[in-house]
Amino acid sequence: MAVPQGAHLLPSILEAMRCPRCSDDLRIDGEHLACGGCEARFPFREGIPLLAIQGTTETWTDRTAEETSEEYQRAYQEVDEARKYNEAYRDRWTKRWSTQREYRLLERLLSSQPRSHILLDLPSGGGRLSPQLSRYGDLLVEADIALGQLLYGKGNHGGQDPRIWMTASAFHIPFRDEAVDAVVCCRLCHHLPTPDERERLVSELLRVARRFVIMTFFGHYSMKNWVRRARAPFDGQPPKMTMTIERVRELAGEHGAELVSYSPLSRLFSGHRYALMVKG
Repeated sequence: MAVPQGAHLLPSILEAMRCPRCSDDLRIDGEHLACGGCEARFPFREGIPLLAIQGTTETWTDRTAEETSEEYQRAYQEVDEARKYNEAYRDRWTKRWSTQREYRLLERLLSSQPRSHILLDLPSGGGRLSPQLSRYGDLLVEADIALGQLLYGKGNHGGQDPRIWMTASAFHIPFRDEAVDAVVCCRLCHHLPTPDERERLVSELLRVARRFVIMTFFGHYSMKNWVRRARAPFDGQPPKMTMTIERVRELAGEHGAELVSYSPLSRLFSGHRYALMVKG
């Protein structure tokens, strides 16, 4: 099998993958991933297969939402945009503090579960959390809808551990049911403006994970959101895009998982919660 340059590890997980359009088998065909069902062809860019389907509720239902995440999906497609985003996390002390807190939470949650063979990070961004995640998996798959983020992350990887990069939508993850051991999804849910999108996200993450999912959501009853709602009549700020702990628990149960932890990033200064959902 001839493999595009930079994608030498992709054949090792190809049987676990599926076409994001029709769910059929994928094969490497020259400089493309080709679907045997719908005959879609997905090109490579610098060894990265481009499997992301842009779009939102119209790609899985007949409903049309007034608000969608499509504008957000178009961000960071260029590597220069991604560089600015990632450098802000490096240069601003508040963001460095946040990253260190996230590292500690991820260490606690990941170390509570058996080591993963395939660990999917979606959205991976430019690899901000990858050094921590790679310690808990034999193979880290970094997926993001933004090609620029992946190009930035791949360019700064250094080759110290095995990784695969691919573009992918979290609404149409190109993996079969329970094909990966675990999925980590940080700082995406609170960008999705409708309950349909947020719940679709949780369902997709749990669909592809065999053992557990770690994801962040913005707590509806968090102190941060309470302050935001109280100030809204005066400062005109839009509401946060939230979920309740109970709704996350219900969605986990619908997919054979249990919500076993939902630690806050900070009780006073952040509404983000790190949820751990473990399948039975």
